[in-house]
Amino acid sequence: MYSERILRLKRELRKKRKSACLITSLTNIRYLAGFTGSYACLLLCDREDVLFTDFRYQEQSAREVSTCRCVITSKDLFVFIASYAKKLGIKDLSLEDTIIYKRYEYLSRHFSLTMLSDVVEDLRIVKDASEIELIKEAIKKAEDAFIKIKGHIKAGVTERSIALRLEESMKHNGVDKIAFDTIVASGKNSALPHAKPTQKKLEKGDLVVIDWGGESGGYFSDMTRTLLVKGPNIEKQKEIYDVVLTANTSAIEGIRTELTAPQVDAIARQVITDAGHGQRFGHGTGHGVGLEVHEKPRVSAKAPKLLIKDGMVFTVEPGIYIPNLGGVRIEDMVVVSEGKAQRLTTLPRNIEIV
Repeated sequence: MYSERILRLKRELRKKRKSACLITSLTNIRYLAGFTGSYACLLLCDREDVLFTDFRYQEQSAREVSTCRCVITSKDLFVFIASYAKKLGIKDLSLEDTIIYKRYEYLSRHFSLTMLSDVVEDLRIVKDASEIELIKEAIKKAEDAFIKIKGHIKAGVTERSIALRLEESMKHNGVDKIAFDTIVASGKNSALPHAKPTQKKLEKGDLVVIDWGGESGGYFSDMTRTLLVKGPNIEKQKEIYDVVLTANTSAIEGIRTELTAPQVDAIARQVITDAGHGQRFGHGTGHGVGLEVHEKPRVSAKAPKLLIKDGMVFTVEPGIYIPNLGGVRIEDMVVVSEGKAQRLTTLPRNIEIV
């Protein structure tokens, strides 16, 4: 698996007429070599592929990395790498453009440098079967955690207490990392797409947006459900919920490999615009999810015109946000398979009144 990923990257580098590359992003190092530590660089070149780290990860790197040579050093990592690369005869070195400037400045004294943008991230867009299975596990852990605490979501309970219970439930379910700070926003707060949980208590008639996710084997999940607290005068809340659900369903059913990411966004956006709420849907329809919660592909009107491909995993999360009333967002994760989308999230999407 990892050797194939490195070979794919080297093929891309050869297309750019590059032979030696230093990977400094820990996420990309994990993708290419399987190393999960917090301190490493990965040198890829014609003569050998080398993972550099320090004594803290000597045993761990030996266990996790099988397709590269592991070199342990007590010296400054970049000083040591520069010396090592020179001994290999490397004069031209490609770097990820996310490298810290002072590291770039140091290496520029020793090599002719070329910056690479998203070369590994572009490989990560299409997931293999093992990645999709880990994403499914991350989804199940997060969904099961939500089911366990859903009975706590009712009038009189604070947003913060719901968020804390949900995160604790995910931890109990075997999630090592919470994907992001859990969003629980009720009433007027739910009109803020990225609201933080507060001590506000849920009230009758409140829309309650809950956005959460967890991790399994390094891969993440991300989902949103909007609940409605029982109360009088909730017809408007139901109306905007139905519009968002139609937008979500239409986009998922409309996904095809001959479409671009902006065209998928347009499907959801048109439903909301036709309902008179176009100005209340200001974010993109979705984003890729994998080793990072937000990664390629972007599914938005402003995204590159990237064709949808089998193996892509991304969210579909249209929303409507109305000040002084509240907001609705319904977020599912999908995988593209045999030319169309399959929904990975399994929680009910019809409106739930609690």
